[in-house]
This record gives sequence, C-alpha cells and structure tokens, in this order.
Amino acid sequence: MEMFAEEADVWVGRQYGPYSIKELLGRGTVAHVYRAALRDGNEVALKVLTPFAEARQEIRSLFEQEFELMVRVEHPNVLKAMQAGVIAGTHYMEIEPINGETLWDRVQSSKAIALPESIAIVQQMCSALDHVHHQRIVHRDVKPSNILLDEEGDRAVLFDFGLAHDLDGPPPPEGRVYGSPMFLAPEQAVGGHVDGRTDLYSLGATLYRLVVGSAPFYGERNELLHAHVKLSPPDPRGAGVADDLAEIILRSMSKAPDDRFESGADFAAALATVQQADMKPRRRGLLGRIAGRSS
Repeated sequence: MEMFAEEADVWVGRQYGPYSIKELLGRGTVAHVYRAALRDGNEVALKVLTPFAEARQEIRSLFEQEFELMVRVEHPNVLKAMQAGVIAGTHYMEIEPINGETLWDRVQSSKAIALPESIAIVQQMCSALDHVHHQRIVHRDVKPSNILLDEEGDRAVLFDFGLAHDLDGPPPPEGRVYGSPMFLAPEQAVGGHVDGRTDLYSLGATLYRLVVGSAPFYGERNELLHAHVKLSPPDPRGAGVADDLAEIILRSMSKAPDDRFESGADFAAALATVQQADMKPRRRGLLGRIAGRSS
C-alpha cells in the first residue's frame, strides 16, 4: 500500500498495516495525523510522514529522533509515543490520542481563557519542560500550537518534538535557525547555542500572548527575528496586567539567558505567587478585554 496521495483524507476508511484509519485529525507539510483503530478495537493517533517528507533523508532522521526523544521524556504533560516504524515504505508513529484542541485554536476562538486557567496551563508546561530539560533535551519550538488542551480542561500536553535537540548528541548545524519566529528566543534567532532557558523564553512569549491578548511582536520572518534579538516587548502593564505577573513575563523573556528563570520549576514557583494572590480589579478587567479582542 502506498501513502503517496495528494489528499491525506483519501486514506480515511482504509487499512494501513494493523491500523484502520478512521479520521484525519490534522495535516501538514511534514506529516498528517489520523485517528486510527487497532484490530483489538483500541484507538490511537497515528502520525504519518507525507510524501514530501518521506523523500528527504534529513526529515526521516528527525522523525525517528522525535520518537526516541518522546519515549525518553515520558511525563503526564508530554504527549506519549507508543511505537514507531515503517509500513509500505512510509514512516509512522503511534501516539496517545487526546480529545481536545490546541492552545492556539483556543486563543483564536471566541472562548476567553481566564487568568487562573492561563497560569495553570503555563505551570503544566513548566513541569513538562523541567522534566524535558533534566533529560538534556531542548524542545526548540514551544508555542501555543504545540500545546494540546484536553476536553476536560484539566490537562495541558506538550507535543511535536520534531525540532527538539539532544544536548548530548551531535551539535546542530551552525547558524541554522530552528523554531517558529513569533515565539523563538534571541539565541535561536541568530542560530546560536540553546539550552533549557531557550524554551522558557518561548513559554514566556506564550504566556504574554495569553494574558495580553496579542503576541509580543508581529511582522515578517526577518522582522520577527530582529525584534526578538534587539527589541523589548511592549510592557504587559500597558494592557492592564498586574505588576507581579508583568515582571514574571518580562523576566522570562529577557534577552540574556542568564537573566531568565533558571528552570521550569523556578518559573512555575514564581507563577504560583500570582495564582495565590487576590485577583485585583484591573486584572478582572483585563479578562473582559481579552474576551472581546481578536488578533
């Protein structure tokens, strides 16, 4: 069986090895994700490389590495990978099925995210990243579209380790920029050395998007890279964010890694002081503005 088709959804309802493909969950240039059932009736999510990706050795290698890293960093707030392999000449990965939506989908919808929920989501990501970093792995692509929220609303999950870097593995090509320009750290923007604090910058930029209602910077790719390296983000206090939370966000987005939080645990602990504080009137007013703002 060949998976080389122009439209990914033509495979819905067909058999792929032991998997019966039920539904297309998402499509991309590199991979498509399906809901699939095994012969015993259990359902899984199946990530399958596209023909474009399958034809490129570098992408195939990154896909294999992604599986290895996801298995290594098993954590409640990291998407679980069960197995991977090649069927009919196409690489696939069996991953945990989660019913829900990405954080990006959520912020783009009309549903407001209350401040306590925003903090809880980011704290869960702090926990996930703390564990990932203890495994000497840098995710390099932390952003709202790589965070899943389950339907029950009590679990946030980090996924897509396709750009992750193993600090104990070979160094990445010098000068190459990895990550999404809207949320990447200054050192990523110049193709420099990365470590766990790189991910914490991206998580801080994600928190900025949640509580301010807009990203720290906008523009074309090169404009965004320049902004992360040279410009300070607009002060969140200008959008009504309380002093303590604004200071946490700005610290997480410091240009120099040494000025950021040292670990996800430190970032989460700082957020816990905000979460436990009484909600100030201006903070409640901010939520109303976020609910009515589109970006």
